[in-house]
Amino acid sequence: MHSTIPGETNEAFPDIWMPPVKQGAKGRTYEIGGPWTKEAMDFSSTQGQILYVPDKGFGVDRVTILEMSNNTYSEKPEPPWWGGFRPEPHSAAWVKAGGDALGAPVCMARGMGNWANCGVIVFSSGLLSSAGTCTANGSNPTMKLPAGKIPTAISITPKSEFAFITVYDSEKQKGQLAVIALECNGRGFAHEWKEAHPGLCNVAIFTGFKLLGFVDLPEMTIPTAVCAVGNTLANRLSGGPGGHQGTLSQYDLNKQSDRDLFGKGENGNFSASAGFVVVVSKYDQKVAFIDLQPLFARVREMYFTTQENYDKTRDQGPDPKQWPYTFDVDPALKPVVVKVVSNAVPTAVLASMAGGPKARAFVASLDGKVTLYEVGGLATDAPASPDDIRPAGEVQVGRNPVCLAYHKGSINTAIAVSRGDREIAWIQYSDKGVEVVRRLRDARMLDPVFVEHADTHGTETAIITVADFKGRKIINYRYSDIFYATNGGARFGMGPDGKAEVECGGFLEFPGSPFALSATNVN
Repeated sequence: MHSTIPGETNEAFPDIWMPPVKQGAKGRTYEIGGPWTKEAMDFSSTQGQILYVPDKGFGVDRVTILEMSNNTYSEKPEPPWWGGFRPEPHSAAWVKAGGDALGAPVCMARGMGNWANCGVIVFSSGLLSSAGTCTANGSNPTMKLPAGKIPTAISITPKSEFAFITVYDSEKQKGQLAVIALECNGRGFAHEWKEAHPGLCNVAIFTGFKLLGFVDLPEMTIPTAVCAVGNTLANRLSGGPGGHQGTLSQYDLNKQSDRDLFGKGENGNFSASAGFVVVVSKYDQKVAFIDLQPLFARVREMYFTTQENYDKTRDQGPDPKQWPYTFDVDPALKPVVVKVVSNAVPTAVLASMAGGPKARAFVASLDGKVTLYEVGGLATDAPASPDDIRPAGEVQVGRNPVCLAYHKGSINTAIAVSRGDREIAWIQYSDKGVEVVRRLRDARMLDPVFVEHADTHGTETAIITVADFKGRKIINYRYSDIFYATNGGARFGMGPDGKAEVECGGFLEFPGSPFALSATNVN
């Protein structure tokens, strides 16, 4: 069977095969593997939040994206079998904080370079909230942006250090970038710091937010998309007990020896020392490049150098003179706009997380052109020069690419969602140039507006989740074999004969129109 795009073209779309749903125990279902066993074996699942425009009620649900357990694998998005589904179980705290003026969810993000148990949701009222999974949450902190600051987009640095929110300042009628320090206190969680270290790398057990200030965005009135990154993806911590890999909870930054480990020792590259933000404005047709080295370098100086500096970080609180300091108190923290360039109707943006001289920024335009920019010193410890920020290639995807997303596990691949052509495209770049290496169309994908590459702990596979706005559903697609890396080594192909290049894992319908999602591995 095939479908066609309504309107201008009669181009046929494939009807990608979807495996039948099988019955497990106690009402739980699966598609891959089996039969269901009483022994759970290695358990793994990915869970997170879906933002949608509801027919009525609250537009944030918690959803299980995939699950491996009891000798089975579910590649179909489903309501969680425990912990809550609709609305997001922690939404009562947000409603209490925002009251009748809470508004609608606008955007959400998680740190994408490290395990991020919680994400941050921004509402039209300017309220920030946090959401996790069935087993990992912070203390449900909330914070509200100052009056007149209208949020449009959010990005969180790869290791959940800071949130960057683009806003329209309705009083001054200009675009700005809000910088929020994210506070995490492990609350007994084995992988998180035992003490709160706002602005430092963490695994997103959020316990607080603090607004450090705003960065003016020259030549922009209404910023529409943002991406913020650091310059390291190192995820191994040396110096653990017995020489083994450590976890953050095993380190005490009140000790000079541990500070030295992170400042100049074996863990020196675990925390970002530089980074950058890219902001685009579709309406102003501009792209801004902002240097984060002042922010990251100052944070490292305070946490990883002298006892005197570290002691200052122990006086934490909402006062501007308490750590982390606001930009008015400590201007050395403030990010710097390095360059603003013109770009025809930019619709989406993505930046390399790994840092280094080969780091790039992707900027998509309404006509489907994706331009790659070199960023020079923005991605390294070298000084950032506007002359080093320049186009380094371009590639064509479908019309109206409204989302650019990371391909987890690949530092040189991005995924583009082209709403105009109902298409998902994989973009890959190297020293030889940039090209589209894979395209995905499906008859059931009516109006794709967002995509996320799923965490797949315990298995080796590739699964994406697509938000289908007019189709009122989210859809999973798998485009590699499932290999049970921790469950005995079984392998499962795609399609009815196991030899296809892609299959539809299944879909979940909503009482409204999904437009964003953010999920993570469940601990």
